[in-house]
Amino acid sequence: MKLKEKIQEILQQQKYTYLDLANHLGVTENDLDFALENNTLEIRVLELISKELRIPLYSFFRDIDHGYDYTQEPYYNVNIWSKEETALRMNIAALQKEVELLKSELRQRDLLIEALESQLKKKA
Repeated sequence: MKLKEKIQEILQQQKYTYLDLANHLGVTENDLDFALENNTLEIRVLELISKELRIPLYSFFRDIDHGYDYTQEPYYNVNIWSKEETALRMNIAALQKEVELLKSELRQRDLLIEALESQLKKKA
């Protein structure tokens, strides 16, 4: 997979467009395309891209088969070349939202139970 395709995939996951990235970098889409296609992208631009996408700079140079230590901070374990990891990160984010929703519903249920118990005590 080419670097441009991988960057576009990450942008899509994070709800950004390629144009948003180009604007953030202060270049046109055509200039960014040219630099990516011809491997003339400067390291400082890669650094800006890594900051904007919130991925470590070294992930652009990472060996596809490189293993990583899951005991370290997740930020340092980003493997942008792995489709499985990308899918897992998206699933984890969705599950975290669902857990927060369930916690909220449980709090509402607990409040309702407390209110009903209070009413029963008043009647007794």
